Amino acid sequence: MKRFLVLATLWTVGAYAGTLVVQVSNPETNAEAKSLNAVVVADVTACHEPAKSTVTAYLIQPDMQRVALRVMPLKQPGTFAIIGAVPPSSVIDVVGNNPEYRDFHPHVLIRSDEHGVRWTTVKRFFSKPPTDADVRALL
Repeated sequence: MKRFLVLATLWTVGAYAGTLVVQVSNPETNAEAKSLNAVVVADVTACHEPAKSTVTAYLIQPDMQRVALRVMPLKQPGTFAIIGAVPPSSVIDVVGNNPEYRDFHPHVLIRSDEHGVRWTTVKRFFSKPPTDADVRALL
């Protein structure tokens, strides 16, 4: 409950401050994403022109090689399905984009293991992109 309150507060403060925020969730809770065999759902909120938001996603392997994952916009504006094979011992890097926020691209890192996406490992990066050390810490 405490974690939920912190996340809700961050989202609320970010929305009022005019920031671009990326939230990730399990596709099991979204029928459209589930039908696409998505591994992650990304929701982007933006104060200015949220419909222009996009998401890119990468699979980062233990050797730090980055492979683009397929991202499909869903019917709900600002909601995206991330699709692709995510092997164990890898990290998914979800990046939010919006032309109104030129150089601001929030990232969300999520670890994958033999059980799939580990939702308890979500790490958010708002003002700077994650470093290789940040990624290695999750691997």
